[in-house]
Amino acid sequence: MAIMALDHTRDFFTNYAGNPLDPKQTTLALYLTRWVTHLCAPVFVFLAGTSIFLQQQKKDMRELTALLLTRGLWLIAAELTLVHLIFNFHWQWNVQLLEVIWAIGASMTLMALFVHLGVRANLLFGAVLIAGHNAFDRLMPKDIAPLDWLWQLLHVPGLLTGPPKAPPIVVVAYPLLPWIGVMAIGYAFGSVVLKARKERIFFQVRAGLTMIGVFVLLRWSNLYGDPFPWAAQAEWWRTLLSFLNVQKYPPSLLFVLATLGLASLIMAGIELADERGLVKQVRRVLEVYGRVPFFYFLLHLAVIHLLAVLLAIGAGSDWRWWFREFPKGGVLAGRPPGFGVGLVPIWCIWIFVVACCYPACKWYGRMRAQGRNRLLSYL
Repeated sequence: MAIMALDHTRDFFTNYAGNPLDPKQTTLALYLTRWVTHLCAPVFVFLAGTSIFLQQQKKDMRELTALLLTRGLWLIAAELTLVHLIFNFHWQWNVQLLEVIWAIGASMTLMALFVHLGVRANLLFGAVLIAGHNAFDRLMPKDIAPLDWLWQLLHVPGLLTGPPKAPPIVVVAYPLLPWIGVMAIGYAFGSVVLKARKERIFFQVRAGLTMIGVFVLLRWSNLYGDPFPWAAQAEWWRTLLSFLNVQKYPPSLLFVLATLGLASLIMAGIELADERGLVKQVRRVLEVYGRVPFFYFLLHLAVIHLLAVLLAIGAGSDWRWWFREFPKGGVLAGRPPGFGVGLVPIWCIWIFVVACCYPACKWYGRMRAQGRNRLLSYL
């Protein structure tokens, strides 16, 4: 969650107009600043599945099904209202972005059905979906009209509305496949969480090394798993960047293997360090954010956006632009000329944003724990 704020800070404040993952143009620091944030979305979705499994240990199936349906639909509605409002700072809804909150919410609504199938079925379903969806990379929405809209929601990012492109315009940034598969295997992972610590760490290390090993072999072959093959570059380290540059929208098989493989090793490392009491203080701080994930998500976006407005005012640029709807080209498209800073200021702003959110998250966490208002549980 702390790393997620780095990506959004870079989005709002960067003075680099190109693709930070383009191995031919990027710098190593810029590339790593962007690539490390790839871990966020798959880990969020995966652990949401694990949370569903743990909830199942305390709730009966009818109660869990109702919770998943209501929470999932709430997240979809929140993506189109609260997230949109905070991201744009205005009340117009001409353009709607379906991003990570939509993907989590839609996956949760489907998990209301899949939880009835059990751990093994979810593991098999998730693995098949993650491994197999790239076989359909060449299938375009126009090829299956009139169900083109459905294929856009499931697999092809871009504009959901066709010509004429008049409001409301829906931009599918996070097609649902294979996010539901990631949540399903996260649900299956919940059975591992209940095991003894040593057995759990062994599983995480073995699973992480296996996924990274399969990633390296498949990526090296350029045969399957990602629509964009890697290519040799003028310098060896740029070749490495090309090798690691895998598709996130939608997440390819290689993207999932690389991110979840690395995340699995990180989880094992944290557990080992925690066993020796090495991360106790850091964990206590980070848990403050983890107890109120959606509240933190909205809050850190609001703080970043407000800081961008203040920077624009201080720099004498058009601060009103930050209250308009971001155009099709994204946050950078059409922004006031001369706005933006380099990586070092971005890293400093990122740390400042995360620190600013801490007191509010701690206060809100206490309010939620008291359980006096049921509405608070949805944030």
